[in-house]
Amino acid sequence: MPVRKWSVSIDEDLAERVEEHVGGRGLSGFVARAVKHELERDSLGRYLDDLDAEFGTVPAELVEEFERLWP
Repeated sequence: MPVRKWSVSIDEDLAERVEEHVGGRGLSGFVARAVKHELERDSLGRYLDDLDAEFGTVPAELVEEFERLWP
C-alpha cells in the first residue's frame, strides 16, 4: 500500500504521552489509527445530525432514562 509522509507538530506534553503509550510498537501505525478513528467519529456525528434534522432530537427525559439504565 502506498504511504505518504507528513510532518506534523503537536504539543510537547501530548507527544510525551503518546510516546509513553506507544513505546516500540510504532508511532506511524498509532497515528494512522487515531486519524482513521477521528474520521469515523466525524462521519458518525454528521449522520446523527442528519437523523436529528429528519426526525427531531431525542427528548431529554428519554436520554436521562437510558443514562440511568446504562452504566
